[in-house]
Amino acid sequence: MLRGIQYELIADHFWFFRQLEEDAEKGLVRYLTNLYEVKHHEKTPYDLVEFQSEVERQFTQDLDNNERVTLFVKLPAWFKVDTPIGPYNPDWAIVLEGDERLYLVRETKSTLDEEKRRKEENAKIACGRVHFETIGVDFDDTVSLKDVLAKLSTKDIQAA
Repeated sequence: MLRGIQYELIADHFWFFRQLEEDAEKGLVRYLTNLYEVKHHEKTPYDLVEFQSEVERQFTQDLDNNERVTLFVKLPAWFKVDTPIGPYNPDWAIVLEGDERLYLVRETKSTLDEEKRRKEENAKIACGRVHFETIGVDFDDTVSLKDVLAKLSTKDIQAA
């Protein structure tokens, strides 16, 4: 099949190398503008954290600046939880003051209203919830660190 392929030059249709360079430059600029520079380096193994939305940028800044957070990691793209509907990559692993092990895994979203999110997104979050519950790790979706800490305080009060 490949032996029969022929290419023909079509007038005025070709790629300029400069156009490829410009596309690469735009991608690099977009990447560099989506990096948060960590202030408290003892809290994370990375100097820079890539964010994909304003919600993630704010969450990163809040994790970095909050005294209760002792360790946080934006989970890398290769960290996947297998689900019946495909792999799921949660956003964050967080350790809070007084804990010696991974305590929280969080998924940051711009809304908690499932009607405003894609069905597949909600299904993967639901699968992630069951996965992490099974291994004893607190998992939830959130829009802010403030909400995470408030929810945990409520759990602590109810447990007492």
